[in-house]
Amino acid sequence: MRWLNNLWFRIRAILVPGRMERDLDDEMVFHRRMEAEKLVAQGMAVHEAEHEARRRFGSDARQKERARESWGIGLVSDLFADTAHTFRQLRRNLTFAGVSVLTLALGIGATISLFSVIQGLMLRPLPFPDEDEVVHFWFDYSWRGVEFDFAKDVVTAFDGISAYTAWSLPFQTDAGTTLLPVIPTSAELFDVLQVAPIMGRTFETGEDRPGAELVIVASYGLWQQELGGDENVIGRRIVLGGRPHTVIGVAPPGFYFPTPEYRAWVPLLLDPSTQNYQGNGYLSIIGRRANGVTEAGLEADVQLLGAALGEQYTYPARWDKSANPAVVGMREYVLGDVEPALLLLFGAVVLILFMACANAAALILARTTDRTTELSMRVALGAGRGRIVRQVLTESVVLAVIAGVVGAALARGLFGTLVASLPLSGGYAGTLAFPWLGFVGAFALALLVAIAVAIIPIVNLLRGGLGDLRGARSDAGIQRQTGRAQGILVAAEVLLALTLVTGAGLLVRSVSQIQRLDIGVDPENVTVLDLVATNDMTDEQRRAFFDDVLHQVQAQPGVEWAGYINRLPIRDGGWQGPTSIESRPELVGPDRSNSYWREATPDYFEAMGVELKQGRFFTESDRTGAVDVVIVSESFAQMWWPDENAIGQRISGTGDQQGQWREVVGVVEETRIHRILGDNDIAMFIPYAQTPFAGTSQVLVVNTKADIGPSVRRIVRTVDARVAVARLGSMDAVVATAMAEPLRLRFFLMLFAVLGLVLGAVGVYGVVSYAVTRRRAEFGIRMALGATSTNVLSHVVRRGMVPVAVGVVAGVVVSLALARVVAGFLYEVAPTDPASLGMASAVLLLTGVLATVIPAWRAGRTSPVEVLRVD
Repeated sequence: MRWLNNLWFRIRAILVPGRMERDLDDEMVFHRRMEAEKLVAQGMAVHEAEHEARRRFGSDARQKERARESWGIGLVSDLFADTAHTFRQLRRNLTFAGVSVLTLALGIGATISLFSVIQGLMLRPLPFPDEDEVVHFWFDYSWRGVEFDFAKDVVTAFDGISAYTAWSLPFQTDAGTTLLPVIPTSAELFDVLQVAPIMGRTFETGEDRPGAELVIVASYGLWQQELGGDENVIGRRIVLGGRPHTVIGVAPPGFYFPTPEYRAWVPLLLDPSTQNYQGNGYLSIIGRRANGVTEAGLEADVQLLGAALGEQYTYPARWDKSANPAVVGMREYVLGDVEPALLLLFGAVVLILFMACANAAALILARTTDRTTELSMRVALGAGRGRIVRQVLTESVVLAVIAGVVGAALARGLFGTLVASLPLSGGYAGTLAFPWLGFVGAFALALLVAIAVAIIPIVNLLRGGLGDLRGARSDAGIQRQTGRAQGILVAAEVLLALTLVTGAGLLVRSVSQIQRLDIGVDPENVTVLDLVATNDMTDEQRRAFFDDVLHQVQAQPGVEWAGYINRLPIRDGGWQGPTSIESRPELVGPDRSNSYWREATPDYFEAMGVELKQGRFFTESDRTGAVDVVIVSESFAQMWWPDENAIGQRISGTGDQQGQWREVVGVVEETRIHRILGDNDIAMFIPYAQTPFAGTSQVLVVNTKADIGPSVRRIVRTVDARVAVARLGSMDAVVATAMAEPLRLRFFLMLFAVLGLVLGAVGVYGVVSYAVTRRRAEFGIRMALGATSTNVLSHVVRRGMVPVAVGVVAGVVVSLALARVVAGFLYEVAPTDPASLGMASAVLLLTGVLATVIPAWRAGRTSPVEVLRVD
C-alpha cells in the first residue's frame, strides 16, 4: 500500500499546498533544532550551536525547493502557478480578456450548436437496425397493389419487401375528434425493418387482405399520450376513421417510419377485386437486401424486376416503371442527398472557427509582445524556453476553457433558435434535442482551439530567439514582426469572411430566383385546412357535410373565396392514373397518357389565384346529370392538342366509367403539383359535384385576411363532430416547406456571414486599436510638429485597410476557385456571379473602414502634451 500512501501524499500536496508548506516549515525547524542540540551536547554554546546548525542546513528556500522536487508534483505546481498568474493578468486586462473570450465563444458556440442540429437531422442513425440494407424502390407513391404482389413473386435479392402509403384518419376520443397521421402498410413492414414491439405483436400474414380484422400498431408517443400509457392497452379498441381498430402492439421508443410525424401503422386493404388495387397508383415499396447479396447482385435483381414489369403491364412512357429501375438507401430517400449540403455547412462552420482562432491568436500575440519586458526579466532569472512557452500556452488554455463554458451556454441557447428558424417538416423538429455530448464537445473543441491560437505567439517568440529577449533585440523589431503577423491574420480573416458573405449572397439571390417562379397559385392570404370524415359516414352524409361547411365558410365575414380540392398543390402530390383522349385513338399502350387528377369545387381556382387561360371555370350547374366536364392544365393542352383548341375536346380519366367522356371547358395556368423545381406533370380537374363518390377528405382553401381557423373548427363541430380538422396553416407556409433545403442553406449561410462580419470587424478593430496604442507617443510627436487630427486619422485608416484590401482580393480569388462547390445549390445564378462577389467585397471593405474609424478617431484626439509628459 506504499504506492497508495505516496499518491495520497501527492494529492494533499496539490489540493492543500498551504498545509503542506506549514508542515515543511515545521520539519525544517525540527531538523535545525536537532542539529543544534547535538552540537550543544558536544560542548558548543547554545547560540553558537544554533548558528552552526543553520549554516550546515543551508538556505531555507533551497531546502524547500529540494523537498518539493522530491514530492514529484513540480509540473502540476507550475501549472497551478501559471494558471493563477494567468487569472491575475486577465483581471488586469479585462478588455483583452473579454474580447478574446467572446470571440472564441462565438466560434465554439456556433460550431457546437450547428453540429448538434446536423447530428440530429442528418447523422443520427435511422430507428431500425442495419439501415444500409433497407432500400426504397423507384416511383414512390405510384405503385398499384397488383404491381406490389407481382414484385413479391419476382425479386430474389431481398429478404422481404413491403408496400405502404400515408394517410391521416380521424381519431375519435371522449375529448373530440383529431386527425391522426398513420401509415397503411402491407403485413411485411416490421419484418422488413426488423423492429419488434415492446408490447404485443406486429402484423401477421393476411391482415392486409379482405376479411381481416381492423388492427393497429401504436407508436410509443401515441401510447403514452393519447392512450395514457395504459399497460393493458393490447386488445383495446379505438375508433379510427369511424371504425373500431384493435390495438395489437406498441412500437419501441424512438421508432418512426418513414418520418416522425406518423404515429401509428394500420394494414393496407389489398383487395384484387377493387379498382383501387388494380388501377390506382398510390403505394411506395421498400425492401431489405438479403444476406450475402452484393451491390451488383441487388442491381441485377432490380433490373430483372423492371424487365418483368414491362412484360406484364403496359405503361405510358412518362410513367414507365420498366424504364430505369433503381433503388436508393432509406436515409437518402427520407432525408434526400444530404452529403453536399452537409459538407457545405461544415465548411462554413470551419471558416467561422478559423476566424475565431485567428482573432484570438492576434490578440494573444499582441499581449505577448506587450509583455516583452516581463518575459525578458523571467528569462534573466533563469526561465527556459519551455517555461516561457508553457506560460503562453497556459494563458491560451485558460482563455479557451472560459470561452468553452460561454460557448456551451451560447450553443444551448442558439440550438432552440436554430430549430425554431428552420423550415422543418415531417415531424423532425420534435425529435431534436441538445445532446449532453454538446457540452463535452465544447470543452474538447476549446482545448483544440487553445493549442491552435497559441501556435503563432509561440512561434513568434521562438523565432525571435529567447536570448534576444534579454535586450539584444529592439522593441521596434519585435513590433514590426508582430505587426506583420497580425496583418496576415487580419487578411486571412477578411478572406474567410468574404468567402462566407459571397456564399450567402449567392444563396440569397438563388432563393430569390426560386421565389419569383410562377408556381401557378397566389399563396398570399390563403388559409388551408384538411377536413377528414370518417368511414362510417355514408356517401350522402359526407357530401352533405362538405357542402354545408363550405356554404357556411363562404358566408363568414372577410372571406373572399372558398373551395375544396382533394389534393393541395405542391404539398400533396399523388393520385394519378391513365387518361384517354377521344381525338387521339392511337394513344394506346405505352403511348397512352397518364395524368394527375383533382376534384375541385367552382370557387377553388379563384381562392388559389389560378389564372384561366381558355374557356371557363366550373359553375354550380356542373353537377350530376349535367354534361360531364373537365378543366386541364396548360401542359396537358399543349401536349395533346398543340395546334388545336382544347376547348370542346373530350377525355376520360381515372374513375370514369367505360365509354364515359368529359368535355374540356377550360384551360388553367400551370400549377406546381408536388415540387417547386423540375418538370411539372400534366393535370386534369373534374367538378367535385360530378365525382362518382365523395372522398373521406377534402382540403378547404379559404382566401381571406381574417383568422378563419377558429370559425371553421366551430362550424365543423356544429355540423358533424366526427370530422377532424387538421393541418391548419397558410399556403405561404406550404410553399416555404417545399423550399426547405434552399431556405435552410440560406438561413445558415446568412447567419455565418453575419458572424464572419462580426469576427472580421473585431479582428480589424483589435489590430488597429493595438497599433494605435503602441504608437501613441509617435502620434503625439507628429501632432506637436504640426500634423492635424485629419492627417492622423487618414493615416491610421489607410494603414489599417491594407490587410483588409489584401484579404478582399485574396477572398475574391478563393471564392472564384471554390465556385463549383456551391454550384449545385444554385438556381439560375452563376457561382461566379459578379453582383454577389461585388456586394461581398463592398460589404467587407465597408466593415473594414468602420472597424478602423474608432481607433483612428482616438489616435486623432491624442494630446501631445499628455503623451510627452507621460514619456
